[in-house]
Amino acid sequence: MNKLKKLSQEDLDIISQYFSDKANEIILSKVPSKEVLDFDLQIDASYDDEELDINIDVDIALDELSKIKNDDIELAIEEAYNQLDVFIDENYRE
Repeated sequence: MNKLKKLSQEDLDIISQYFSDKANEIILSKVPSKEVLDFDLQIDASYDDEELDINIDVDIALDELSKIKNDDIELAIEEAYNQLDVFIDENYRE
């Protein structure tokens, strides 16, 4: 795998926005909207010493009758990270 390009703040903003959009899309595709009471995503991206670190904090409140489990949300987040890896490989590798 090729080395990560030097990232600017604009690059971090684009990566963060992509990841936020993708995580939002994937999570909400797995959870029926009528079961979501509250949903909030926070993305924290940093780039230090040529290392990119991206963390996500998902706060989702579901209807008490929802059959969605925490594992389902974790799998959706993992899928979003996998798609983020592809996005970074295609756009930010030398």
